[in-house]
Amino acid sequence: MKQYQPFLFFIVLLLIVSAAIISINQDQKTQEPETWSAFVYAHGYDSGRYKKTDDFDDYPSCKLFAEQQASEFGNVVWECGLRCRFDSSRQGYQCETMQNN
Repeated sequence: MKQYQPFLFFIVLLLIVSAAIISINQDQKTQEPETWSAFVYAHGYDSGRYKKTDDFDDYPSCKLFAEQQASEFGNVVWECGLRCRFDSSRQGYQCETMQNN
């Protein structure tokens, strides 16, 4: 029995660590609502200057707004992004998904 104690201890320790990792991962998965942001590049796509509008409930409403804004600025490029947040290391917004279709 003594020769199996280190093995059993290792298995129990491994199970505890695995349970902790799974628990942390479940806590990290937040059930955020699907929010879209419209990006309208009034000064050109590569200029870094854009008009951003947040809190659209779905892609079609974001697209409609972005198309209207883009036409006001002379049919400029636009995009809609899903769950965008500011990334300070890149000094810009990062989105889960960007669409323009």
